[in-house]
Amino acid sequence: MMTTAPLIPQITLLAMGFTGILCIAVPFVLLFVFKGRFQTKAAPFFFGAITFIIFALALESSAHQYILSGNTAIGRMISGNPFLYAIYGGLAAGIFEEFGRFFCMITVMKRFMYQRENSIIYGIGHGGIEAIVLGSFTMLQNLMIAIVLNDYGSVEAYASQAGSAEASASITSLLNTLVETPTSSYILSGVERMAALVLQIALSVLIYKAVVRKKYMYILLAIVLHALIDIIAAFYQTGLITNLLLLEAIVVIYAIAVAVFAYRQYQSLRYDDY
Repeated sequence: MMTTAPLIPQITLLAMGFTGILCIAVPFVLLFVFKGRFQTKAAPFFFGAITFIIFALALESSAHQYILSGNTAIGRMISGNPFLYAIYGGLAAGIFEEFGRFFCMITVMKRFMYQRENSIIYGIGHGGIEAIVLGSFTMLQNLMIAIVLNDYGSVEAYASQAGSAEASASITSLLNTLVETPTSSYILSGVERMAALVLQIALSVLIYKAVVRKKYMYILLAIVLHALIDIIAAFYQTGLITNLLLLEAIVVIYAIAVAVFAYRQYQSLRYDDY
């Protein structure tokens, strides 16, 4: 008796699951390792996570909805130009997230600024919740859809459950994208999330130095460094860069370079700075 091959191979399902679990596990493993190593409290981790939710997911998203609305001339201009769209997206992410980091460190995190290691704990929380929301949640959702899709046996059978022709067409488009995405893309997505986590920790160290040393040029530097990599990523989303492997290589190398620079700034901090 012949069996029909699944629409989405088992190896792809495993890649989705692995990446989804990786993006949840790594932030918490790092938290426990660094917390034990430095004898710090976990509070900065949660401050970082909450800051990302407020400034990136809430405030930045609201700004996008307002500015990119088709009802405004600037929204139409940005949306209609891939290059401008990438620049805008990168700058928005840099400004909102780095200002959020700075605001958190001079307010609710102020009593934890006596210990430079707390900048790392904060960064793990900030980058960790990003990995969980953008990596794990998305990947595990894709995994659940893929499993159900394989049970249905065809995109058409799955999409036919939609209540209208318009909804069915939209679901079909999404499912076809899921089916056509190669396994390597899901693995590379996990690599990108880990690189982003490293970058978020590094940027947190730079903002920490800006606060304790009162060298506010580091805030501007962090905004530029954050914006630059987001602009490059947006180039791929808008089609200005078409090679995914090249993009991920750039992201990884960039994250390592910024991390090395941030580590040198971290090493330059003395306990009498705080």
